[in-house]
Amino acid sequence: MKSINFEALFNASPNPYVLLSPSLAIKGMNEAYLRVTMRKRDDLIGRPMFEAFPSDPESDSHKQLSASFERVIREKATDHLPLIEYAIALPDNQGFETRFWSATHTPMFDESGEVIAILQHTVDVTELHQLRNFAKTSAMLSGPSALIETDMFRRAQAVQEVNQALTKERQHLQDLFEQAPGFIAAVSGPDHVFTMANAAYRNLVDRTDLLGKPVIEALPEIVGQGFVDLLDRVYRSGEPFVGRGVRIFLNQSSGEAAEEHFLDFVYQPIFNREGAVSGIFVQGHDVTDHRRAEEAVRESEQRFRLVAESAPVMLWMGDLQGKCVYLNRAQREFWGLDEAAVAGFEWGDMLHPDDQTALFAPFSQGMRDHAPFTTEARFKRADGEYRIVQTNAQPRFDSSGAFLGMIGVNVDITETRRAENALRDSEERFRAIANSIDQLIWATRPDGFHDYYNQRWYEYTGVPEGSTDGASWNGMFHPEDQEHAWKVWRHSLETGEPYHIEYRLRHRSGQYRWVLGRAQPVFNEEGQITRWYGTCTDIHDFKQAQEELRASREKAIQSEEETRRLAAMLAERVSELDAANEEIQRFAYIVSHDLRAPLVNIMGFTSELENAQGEIESFYKTVSETKPELVVKSAGEAIESDLPEAIGFIRSSTVKMDKLINAILRLSREGRRVLTPEPVHMSQLLEAQHHSLTHQLHERGAELVIEKVPDLVSDRLAIEQIFGNLMDNAVKYLEPGRPGRIVVRGHDNGLSVRYEIEDNGRGIDEKDYERIFDLFRRSGTQDQQGEGIGLAHVRALVRRLGGAISVKSRLGEGTTFTVTLPKYISMSSEAA
Repeated sequence: MKSINFEALFNASPNPYVLLSPSLAIKGMNEAYLRVTMRKRDDLIGRPMFEAFPSDPESDSHKQLSASFERVIREKATDHLPLIEYAIALPDNQGFETRFWSATHTPMFDESGEVIAILQHTVDVTELHQLRNFAKTSAMLSGPSALIETDMFRRAQAVQEVNQALTKERQHLQDLFEQAPGFIAAVSGPDHVFTMANAAYRNLVDRTDLLGKPVIEALPEIVGQGFVDLLDRVYRSGEPFVGRGVRIFLNQSSGEAAEEHFLDFVYQPIFNREGAVSGIFVQGHDVTDHRRAEEAVRESEQRFRLVAESAPVMLWMGDLQGKCVYLNRAQREFWGLDEAAVAGFEWGDMLHPDDQTALFAPFSQGMRDHAPFTTEARFKRADGEYRIVQTNAQPRFDSSGAFLGMIGVNVDITETRRAENALRDSEERFRAIANSIDQLIWATRPDGFHDYYNQRWYEYTGVPEGSTDGASWNGMFHPEDQEHAWKVWRHSLETGEPYHIEYRLRHRSGQYRWVLGRAQPVFNEEGQITRWYGTCTDIHDFKQAQEELRASREKAIQSEEETRRLAAMLAERVSELDAANEEIQRFAYIVSHDLRAPLVNIMGFTSELENAQGEIESFYKTVSETKPELVVKSAGEAIESDLPEAIGFIRSSTVKMDKLINAILRLSREGRRVLTPEPVHMSQLLEAQHHSLTHQLHERGAELVIEKVPDLVSDRLAIEQIFGNLMDNAVKYLEPGRPGRIVVRGHDNGLSVRYEIEDNGRGIDEKDYERIFDLFRRSGTQDQQGEGIGLAHVRALVRRLGGAISVKSRLGEGTTFTVTLPKYISMSSEAA
């Protein structure tokens, strides 16, 4: 028997055929296809179908033809288009002609069952379609053949419309199936061959080539895990299977080890028309993340309990009614509770009665608003002592976001508050002392970098703040003194020896004035220099006196009287320096005894706070790593930033204060602020101060009378401070019960002027006349605010102006202060 030449048969067939690749490229066609399409073979071979026969991608014809090809490739089955309108190009570029076709698309397979080509059988039914349309409108067409032809096309068109509707519905269902959030698949027959699997299923098993494969071939790793047995059981019994949190290991396409999953799923049998099981519908959800989250929560709670019980801070948790549901060991020990007693414990009973509002107001608002709060209140400790406790609380929520109550940290800050109060009192005393010392003070880092000057330095030099930081200070010296100053300073830095030098410093007036510079290093416990503190004292007048005395001696005592005058001037300057030195010694005694003790306590308590900070940070870090949802931003900022910053401020303040105290103790003599002589109209100055006292005078029902007073040339700031202090004291110590009267008067004595401030107040005991001018010493009943500095400062200012002050008084009658000042003073300075 001869073999059949299928190629010749294909070409000789009167029916049009075209062969397409899966990518829709034209691979071949017969002569009938070329005739019906009016094309040449060379124009079509190798070209994509829609390029060879173009159409609008949005047109119905294009969509119908494209969808048919897709169904053939996807379903591996023949697809029919009973009627499709599709225009084709006419020969010689004469345009396009609308044609109607009936097409059948048949898949062709290789040995493995994969689609390798599509055979299109297309029939041109344009004339029949036109004939049918003509029959609708013409009475000439009649008879049985016309009816049959018309009915045939009507049924073909109806089938086509149904197919289009079914295609849209199937596409809609497929889109829903593909986009379903849970995994969905269907298997068919006793071998459980995959017939469909949505994206969620393919993502779960990490495979795409499932369709047409049995389960044991597509997912070989599940064979030994019992899932194939379950499928067999459902297929045989027709009973569905429901699994909850079932563990499964699935291979990864990357080749890595099998990945563990936990699934909630249903195996639902699919029945055919005869009622037999034909397949199984698989639907479910991957609950791996939820399962692991639950396990993580359980582990986190266990770790939290372990950490909380060993934490040095007091931890608590409350319920929706504010009742305690948990207290850690530190909190139970604070209140003296057993763990079994926590459930019935009323923590409000331990609150100080005066602090009810301070705690319950923010607590109630936090419970109402589900918001964090911070407050301080006194709680009774197990030993009966009320301690200041700082509470930082945060709201608790479950996994669904429902409010559960509050969780918080309690910290006993009693010692901290005591230390802060002691530091505040100590700082106030130190500021009072420092404000009474008129010296140019500066400080440097261990390497000699100048980073601090007090305000007196800037007042004296007149330069902008910060302009002499670093090495710029040397530029303030006389050019002839700069090299020597650098040499002495470098020697001190290298050896640690005290700095002592005399040089000329540029005054704000532009004049270079002689100053005495001194500095001492501050050592740490290891003997290393941590800071340098120095002072500058204006000795220009003293140096001038020395020069004048030297000149007078070189002239062989031109005038004995002049010599005595210079000697008296020198003695007076020396006396002033001695008096200033005596005052600084008293300052040093006060600093060393009154300020040192509380400062040491503050530094000790700060160390304890730093130790507690480490424990808190360790606990916070553990909670952040194990239960990050319990940590809110404000708590993190408080632990990571606010607490270290606050302790750092306390530590830096105490260190700075300690260094300043040491510097004060090393001061051996008093310098002087520069006194700027200028005409002072005393009546205007006193009236201005009278105006500032108006409110106090009104409250006490007193009057202030300023009589005629002489003017003078002196330092305005010093004069304002002298009379401001004296007039303020006169008002402050008026005798209650009688109208107060204060009189200020003055007399011109030629080279000097005398002023009197007289009051009818409570008076001063005669034995206290000198006592009231001493630092921190006061007289009589201490019922007014003050530190005992004012009159000491007044006497120091009067002396620097070259004057004197005295007091006369009678108890119960009144007091008169007498201030005598030179009518004119020359340029001088005061230490700062």
